[in-house]
Amino acid sequence: MVSKVVAFLTLAVLTLSIAGRAEAQPADYRTIFTFSAPVTLPGVTLPAGKYIFRLADPDSSRKVINVLSEDGKKSLAMLQTIPNQAMKAPKDAEIRFMETSAKVPPPVKTWWYAGKAIGYEFIYPRKQALELAKATSEPILTTTQDTTDLANAELSRVTGSESNQAAVTVEQEPPAREVSGRAQQADVAAAPAQTQSPACGESVPEANARRRFLGCWRSLSRSIRSFSR
Repeated sequence: MVSKVVAFLTLAVLTLSIAGRAEAQPADYRTIFTFSAPVTLPGVTLPAGKYIFRLADPDSSRKVINVLSEDGKKSLAMLQTIPNQAMKAPKDAEIRFMETSAKVPPPVKTWWYAGKAIGYEFIYPRKQALELAKATSEPILTTTQDTTDLANAELSRVTGSESNQAAVTVEQEPPAREVSGRAQQADVAAAPAQTQSPACGESVPEANARRRFLGCWRSLSRSIRSFSR
């Protein structure tokens, strides 16, 4: 009987621990970054300040990154990306910058979430990419032709001049590579926006936590019944 009680308690701790970890990680990977100077993103230059980066559309092949104000109330940019894979997942969320001259606000190349080997490389509009190519030796991800439809356009990487470009194939599981560029770690993971459930007035995270707890409790109750037989 003692061995059954020990097994039950172990199961209880493991089940509730897993539920807690799953609830703690934001589904949209929202993360806060603080910039001490202006930075360049596709189509926009952000002044120094705090910003939230989050996945706007986790189910699309070209992930859309939403950049918001620090309080999460104002959307500042919706940016197209493609997946990159790192040799080793970063311990902390981070972004990587391209190296440029001091006259150009550093362009953000990729965004990586803590513990995830798959990151997101930003697609720059072609005109902006060609301008940036003059200030950096790194290849810049852009569209093969001038277009505003970054979500569906054929892609290439340009280096130095318009004629020096290489076609890019979008892969959901690209080959792993060493991550390059200057790294900046995130401040903290931002709390998801609090919306209300019309059924009971709970916030969405609270409702999710309650459902997970009840599911775990039902599972444990079944285990108790089986042990007592």
